Amino acid sequence: MVYGKKWWSCLATAALVVFTLSATAQAADIKLDIKESVWELKPGLSTTVWTYNGTIPGTPIVVHEGENVIVEGVNHLPVTTNIHWHGLVVPNDQDGPNRVIEPGASFRYEFTAKEAGTYWYHSHYRPVLTQVDMGLYAPFIVKTNADDKYSGDHILVLDDWYLDENGNRLTGTARGTMERYGNIETVNGKTGEAIEPLVFKPGELHKLRFINASTAAYHTLQLDGHSFRVTHTDGHPLVEPYMTDKVTLAPGERLDIEVAADGKEGQVYHLTSDRPALGINIPIEYKGKAVHQVVSPFISPASKSFPGIAEKTPDYVLELGSTMMTKMSDHTGTTGAMHDMAGMNHMMNSESGMVTNGMQSKDMPMNMSMSGMQWTINGKVFPETDPLQVTVGKVVKIRFWNKDTQGMHPMDHPIHLHGTYFQVVSLNGAPPERETWKDTINVPAGQYVDVAFKMEEPGTWMLHCHILDHEDGGMMTMIEAK
Repeated sequence: MVYGKKWWSCLATAALVVFTLSATAQAADIKLDIKESVWELKPGLSTTVWTYNGTIPGTPIVVHEGENVIVEGVNHLPVTTNIHWHGLVVPNDQDGPNRVIEPGASFRYEFTAKEAGTYWYHSHYRPVLTQVDMGLYAPFIVKTNADDKYSGDHILVLDDWYLDENGNRLTGTARGTMERYGNIETVNGKTGEAIEPLVFKPGELHKLRFINASTAAYHTLQLDGHSFRVTHTDGHPLVEPYMTDKVTLAPGERLDIEVAADGKEGQVYHLTSDRPALGINIPIEYKGKAVHQVVSPFISPASKSFPGIAEKTPDYVLELGSTMMTKMSDHTGTTGAMHDMAGMNHMMNSESGMVTNGMQSKDMPMNMSMSGMQWTINGKVFPETDPLQVTVGKVVKIRFWNKDTQGMHPMDHPIHLHGTYFQVVSLNGAPPERETWKDTINVPAGQYVDVAFKMEEPGTWMLHCHILDHEDGGMMTMIEAK
């Protein structure tokens, strides 16, 4: 596998991304060197990052549906890490959180890319925010032959960074926030004028794959002079694609979008966020003469909705909330005043308190968000949350009820499920506008969402908020599938 300089820009163009399948479709053998690097966000602004193979985002893994994948992660960092394959359905022992890669060691992951779609991989070593915030994330694309029929197939990974003017990382959270929001926003590791333009010709049809890798930030995007046709949510094709002028991605979410190139030759349009001053501004340049209009290769799938699921009583109701921590135990077991969160995060990454099997060791302080908040499920913080017991192959319905509306900080919670994906059944009791399958669902403050799924793989799987401050602060439980 060879990756061109502009790997993120066009999967459909072999000169930019070359992925060679052997005649017998043998395993893709990929090596990821997990290491510290210096990355330039824009000319004159660089920062120290943790990377997969030296780039932000890390090396994209691009395979075809049904292909066997082998990935060797080699840890060159001074801390333990692991890799989670976000959205991919893999065996439990390959999912990531229950495998660790110690400093100087490696681990060989092997699984089958079962379903086409836009996924990503990232560290899931607790506290998860620390390592993802440092840059340990990358795209994972499972392609179909139809993807090659687009004029361009572009990966756009969104993130934000909390830095001073010299690129030094600022600790904790910005004043007035309880999550780690950045003051610089990036697309594929670049911000502002350093973001390379996409080049269209009139008549073309382009596929945009958005991945929100931010630890807390939501991103709302629009392209002046154009509309979006949304075809996939979290990698899963929609039975009924829809048109919109604006899309929003919660942390962990992905969207596949078609853009018809109906702009004018010689014009420049802009794909921007709702916070353009922070740096997300992607130029769309029209160069070259018009081509014959490209027809969408997307074919809507048949419905796979669970029969009678709307009438089924939820098997579990999970109430989402929060509380402010006032005291906590330090690593010696002594109860005292609230510790400095940056210092505690440093301590969690020290060799004396490493996570065991993807969880913090029992003698370490647990569930600390940088703001000093605890985030709860049914009034409890992980690991005191109650696990959910399910049967492999049996449909399960869960109601996520966001009651985190007290005080001055009502919060949405994007909930992510490992090991499978789910049907969105209802929003506040009303069916969604269209059949939708996802692995991460935003639950607005004061509202509830019903989802339904089947576990196909046995094991213990995580369910958590993908605002990583909230996950690290306790909003996580386990699903035990037998």
